[in-house]
Amino acid sequence: MNKTEKLINEKWNAIAIASKTFGEVRSDLFDNVALALSRIEGKLVFLNSDDTLDGKPRISDEFSQGVSKDLQTEVNQTRKELDKIFVKLTEGRDSLSN
Repeated sequence: MNKTEKLINEKWNAIAIASKTFGEVRSDLFDNVALALSRIEGKLVFLNSDDTLDGKPRISDEFSQGVSKDLQTEVNQTRKELDKIFVKLTEGRDSLSN
């Protein structure tokens, strides 16, 4: 194998490794962060809803209601930012093969 062929093979190997890394990072973020945020958001939605039996809020203290709703908003915004990161990772991985 000549020097040019060796360099080309090294380039494609580096691209394959980088592409694999992009995929692994995306998968880890989804499994370890996105799913956790989704569970947290679901629990906050439940806490911030009204009790079906009496129609009153599940959290009776106004301060606690505010904190819980603020947390729900923050978790939602964090999930949106994470979605943007997923898009960037996918675009980065796809750009390697172009």
